[in-house]
Amino acid sequence: MIPNLASENPIDKISFGLMVAIGGEDSSETLALIEKQEKVAQRELQSVPERAESRGENFLEFSKEPREALLQQLQLYSDFLAKAKKALRESDSSSLLEAYEESQELFPNFNTAIQDYGQVFTNFGPYQTQPANALSRMLSGIKSRELPVESWNEFCAYYRHNMTNRLESLSDIELPGRNSLAKHYKDATSVLEVLATSNPETLAENDGCFQQLDDAVRKAKILEEHLSKAESGPTNIPSANVLISVLKAYPSDSGQIESLTSILEDYAELLDSYAETFERSASEPVESALIQEEIPRTLEAMDSHYSVIEELGEGLAELTEAKIQSLIERLTQTSTQLEESSEVYTTAVQHQQNILCPSCGRSNPPENRNCEACGQLLPKNEDGASSSTFSILSGPMLEENQQLEMTENVNQLFLACDEVAVGNITDEQFLNELKLAASGLNEFAQELEGIAASAVDESLFPSSEDFEFWRTNHLPYLEDVSMTYDAGIKEVQEGLRSMQSYLDNRDDENLVSGIRLVWQGMSTINRAKLSVETYDATLADAIAGPVDQEIITGEEE
Repeated sequence: MIPNLASENPIDKISFGLMVAIGGEDSSETLALIEKQEKVAQRELQSVPERAESRGENFLEFSKEPREALLQQLQLYSDFLAKAKKALRESDSSSLLEAYEESQELFPNFNTAIQDYGQVFTNFGPYQTQPANALSRMLSGIKSRELPVESWNEFCAYYRHNMTNRLESLSDIELPGRNSLAKHYKDATSVLEVLATSNPETLAENDGCFQQLDDAVRKAKILEEHLSKAESGPTNIPSANVLISVLKAYPSDSGQIESLTSILEDYAELLDSYAETFERSASEPVESALIQEEIPRTLEAMDSHYSVIEELGEGLAELTEAKIQSLIERLTQTSTQLEESSEVYTTAVQHQQNILCPSCGRSNPPENRNCEACGQLLPKNEDGASSSTFSILSGPMLEENQQLEMTENVNQLFLACDEVAVGNITDEQFLNELKLAASGLNEFAQELEGIAASAVDESLFPSSEDFEFWRTNHLPYLEDVSMTYDAGIKEVQEGLRSMQSYLDNRDDENLVSGIRLVWQGMSTINRAKLSVETYDATLADAIAGPVDQEIITGEEE
């Protein structure tokens, strides 16, 4: 069954008609259309040069390249029509198929040539944009009585409608530059409203309206080009790609500083919104060890990214080509780091339903009934719900991913930072939360000290040979882990001191820095604690090993 054709374009109709003819359907309509198009092609081959010459030498030079391309495609189109007509008349299936295949390449090229030349033809004039030039030519036509006065309002309304539609579409764009773009379109709309209410017969082209319209539309077009490049930039972050694109095209004249400043302001506004969302999520506890590790890296990358924006904003007037290149490289690098963090969070969220083995701590997919590491029967995930508070964040979960100790205290601590910053709790209440967190750290330290003391107590071992084997093969690694454990505790303590300093110096950075340090320290503690627990189990096995040989019973007689 032959499909129906929806297009009214004669070129599309010819292509469709050839396909129908190949299928054995009636081709009389297609043949008649081809004969009409032959006349059109021959007429245009003659008229295009004549119309170009009538517009003067400047236009001939301005339109040379696209005009020659159009004439070349017109000749190819004319030759094609002659071959297609012959194939249809002779009902030659082989020639029809060849003509159809030729049309698949010829017609797109022909359409492109028509569009390119049409754009050049309408854009030519004393201005740089199509609306300004078109209205300028219309004004001349009305004054020379070649065009009716009534057409003036229609054309002004047409362009004003286009600008209004562009403005409405900007609400769906979250890219730097949209505020500037909206301003340019509003400026263009305002000028068009003035022109629409003016009498074209008395309107002077040199009164500034046409130039204002041209400037607004030109700036909007330039900015739109930058926005359109967002998806193909050096990063996978569209807003960063827009800024990088604008920087690459930044001219040496200072007239563009205002535009770039506006784009920077938009970008900083978007970045603030992203940072606020992230930091709000980061203030909540999370079970994923990988996310715990990634948060400080994300915050560090964010700080580096901000520093580039600040440096750029402070030195716009002194930008050199070398400086721009350096800033672009740093923007790309920090954007890549943020992108990598986003991938980590995304993957972590995808694995939040994983089940932790109660025996070895291995993270298992939710469909597993037994641990894939030790074979232990896994507890059921009754509701299948994610336990992570990082619902908006997103990397493979580490095998050591377990519930972070002191989660409740950390959560309460971070909430207290928010509350004291806005004055919802007193300094004394905040200090109590800091003391509670410090108390939790002391429990960690005491646990570590207990394991460390057992690890070096030779009396617990059944023989000096057993202790020597333990001391040589296991103790050095435990000592390294112990140092890591201790470093994490010290980092959390430093974070708590930073938070406490807020009570003497009301700088929010003290709280922010404290939160970062606590997260980093707790992440370190969590990793070290898992290793310590493994060595603790190994130590217990080393001590209890002789029970099977009845060397010691472990019980009192």
